[in-house]
Amino acid sequence: MAVNWKTAIKPAAQSMEFKSAAVQMNPAERIANGMDVALAAFKNDESIKKRPAIVQKGSEVRFCVRYGNRALRLVGSDTQFVAAADKFESVYAAIKEAVLNGEFDAQIAELAANAKKRGQAMAASRKAKAAAKP
Repeated sequence: MAVNWKTAIKPAAQSMEFKSAAVQMNPAERIANGMDVALAAFKNDESIKKRPAIVQKGSEVRFCVRYGNRALRLVGSDTQFVAAADKFESVYAAIKEAVLNGEFDAQIAELAANAKKRGQAMAASRKAKAAAKP
């Protein structure tokens, strides 16, 4: 008896094992995940990143919290901040908690809308370029 392959498969997006983690996350969770990745890169001295979010010079650490191609304004209109190196990880963890607790939801919604708009524009551009090829 042949296997009915149409009933034996499902889209990867419906699989909890293979579904993209980014698709499952809300914007605040995505920012928190990005913060974890940036912190891990900082701890592992991976300074070869194109645009590192965390840089230490002397006894201070400069950092930003990014969503897509933009940084969150944590205080006022500023997006780049400096903390004492010995307090940096606790400060960074507190900011991550604030992101997850919704303190930046209005700003995140604006950034998420911008990222979606930018993604749609990029997709349209790719589609137009593909259609223009002979």
